[in-house]
Amino acid sequence: MTNEISQRTTSVTEGKGANSARSRRRQRRKDMRGNADENNALEVRKGGKNKPRNNKSNSQRGKPTRRTSFSSEKTLQSDCSSVTASLSDDSSSSLSATSSPTRTSKPQHEKTAKQPQKWRKKRLPKRNNKKKSTHNTAAATIVAVEKITEEEKARFVALDCEMVGVGPHGEQSALARVSIVNWDGDVIFDTFVKVDEPVTDYRTFVSGVREADIEYGMDFDECRERVKDILEDRIIVGHALKNDFHALDMTHPWHQIRDTARYEHFMKKSKTCPEMLLPKKLKVLAKDKLGMLIQEEGKEHCSVEDATAAMELYKKARRKWELAVEWKMKKTAEIVTLQAEETHEFYSSCEESVSQ
Repeated sequence: MTNEISQRTTSVTEGKGANSARSRRRQRRKDMRGNADENNALEVRKGGKNKPRNNKSNSQRGKPTRRTSFSSEKTLQSDCSSVTASLSDDSSSSLSATSSPTRTSKPQHEKTAKQPQKWRKKRLPKRNNKKKSTHNTAAATIVAVEKITEEEKARFVALDCEMVGVGPHGEQSALARVSIVNWDGDVIFDTFVKVDEPVTDYRTFVSGVREADIEYGMDFDECRERVKDILEDRIIVGHALKNDFHALDMTHPWHQIRDTARYEHFMKKSKTCPEMLLPKKLKVLAKDKLGMLIQEEGKEHCSVEDATAAMELYKKARRKWELAVEWKMKKTAEIVTLQAEETHEFYSSCEESVSQ
């Protein structure tokens, strides 16, 4: 009997211990569910994106409902009331926003969101059909120009003169050297000239002329006649040819002169009067337009070199230059014919008045 009673007591105690363990597990699950519900309610209150995965209750899912503790029920009720209050506030604010015409500021995530870029057709770079020159342009001295016949080339010569100073302080200029080159830069005529007056300034640092050069030079009259024969019926190219013609004491038709100092596109605007054009120096034009270095500082000038540079400048602008000369000749012819008609009418009217 004692053994049976002891067995029964041990079984009862074991059952009680099992029941207590089950109750503890149940209470732990309830507390965990209560904490999860509290976290979900807090996230909904804050407006977070994480919502409970399934809002269905246990009764809707077909599972038996379980009782919760008094404390967890209180927390759930307070959370539900706060959620309903926040939902009512959101609904009222949305209704006021729809009713009022004023705009509301966009949420932050919408402000920072980038708008989708429109598709645009890419512009391809323009193709340059011109071939790049392989030679160094700074060292080039010959300019590529349109082809002309040998007869046309023979019509062009370039002239340059060097002077020395005569008179008090060497202010007046006298001819000391004459150089003429053809289209290709070959020398046609180059000579020093005797000066009849005493030279007061040889200007060697510019002209390159010395006393020994002009002592056995050509006479002025002979030089002048030979230059006239070469320049006759030819187009003369040069820089500041007015000074050269004055030193040679000769003239030439205006339409047969190509002066690089007087060509519009080779001139610069005056700083004081922008409408006025001023001539540039030959060495500046040769460097800017041709890449040639002439008349360097500390070196003597060479009339052959200067004449060649003037010819190369003319070649570069020949086409536009000749069109401008043709237009000027045409206008000049119109003016001359108009003046001739006016003078003829004037003399005819005078004759009629005299006869009457």
